[in-house]
Amino acid sequence: MRRERVSDDIYVFTSDLYAQVTASAVVTQEGIVVIDTLPYPEETSLMIEYLEGLGRGRIRYLINTHWHGDHTHGNFLFRGVQLVCHQRCADALLELGAPALGESREASPELAEVELVVPDITFDQGEMLLHLGEKSLQVVFTPGHTHDSTVVYVKEDKVMIAADTVMPLPYFVWGSREDFINSLQSILEFNLESIVQGHGEVLLRGEIREAIQGNIRYLNVIHKRVSRVIETGGGVEALLRIDVESCGRSRIPLNGLVQDLHQANLHSLYQQMIGETA
Repeated sequence: MRRERVSDDIYVFTSDLYAQVTASAVVTQEGIVVIDTLPYPEETSLMIEYLEGLGRGRIRYLINTHWHGDHTHGNFLFRGVQLVCHQRCADALLELGAPALGESREASPELAEVELVVPDITFDQGEMLLHLGEKSLQVVFTPGHTHDSTVVYVKEDKVMIAADTVMPLPYFVWGSREDFINSLQSILEFNLESIVQGHGEVLLRGEIREAIQGNIRYLNVIHKRVSRVIETGGGVEALLRIDVESCGRSRIPLNGLVQDLHQANLHSLYQQMIGETA
C-alpha cells in the first residue's frame, strides 16, 4: 500500500494488490472522515492503524462512493464508525453486494473474512454536505461509472475525491455513457487544486481539465466507432480492431488494465445499441 498527502489534512492510500485502487482520509479537528476502503482487509487494516496512530482523533465517518467491492469490502473493519452513502448505493449493496462478494471470494481467498456491511446513513437528493471540525465535505451524485456513483469535494482544500467517476479510462459497464459525460462536465465547474482518482495517480491542477476533457472525448469517440461497426454490418468481433489508443486514451495506465476496460466498454455499448435498433 502506498500513502501520500495531497494537502496538509488529506491522505490518499493506494492499493498495491489490485488495480491501484485508492481510499482517502480527511483529518479534521473533531476526527477523521474516510472515503472508501481498499480492496483487501490487509490493506484496509493498515490504513486504519495508520490513521488511528496520527493522534488526530478517531475515525468518525466512512463514506462509500459507490457499491463496487473494491471500494466497500473493508466496511466491516470500521467498528463504531458511522457509514454514509447515497441511497442508490445502499440499495445496490443490498441487491448485488452478496452475490458479487461470493464471486470475489472464489477468485481471491484473501476475502474469506469480509462481511457485507451496508451504510445506514443515506441521502437521496443531488448532494449532501457533511461538516466536521473545520472541514466541509460536499458529497455529490455523479452517475455514470455506476448508477449510484458519487464524488466528495473538500471545499477548504479544493480537493475532489472522485473515486471511479475519474479514472485513467472511464468505465461504464455498470452505469451509463450518457450520464458519465454529464457528470464529468459538472466536475469541470468546481474550483480544484487536485483530484484523487478512484484508480491510479492523483491529478494536479494543471492536469485536470485535459484529463476530464480527454475522458469526455473518449466516450464520444467510442460511440461513433461502435455506431460505424453496426451501420456497416460488423459483428462483435469487429470491436477487437478498435484499440484504446485509436480512441484517444493510453494503454499504459493501471499496468495495462485499461485495455480490458476499453473492450468491456465497447461490448457493453454494442449490446445496448443493438438492442435499441432491434
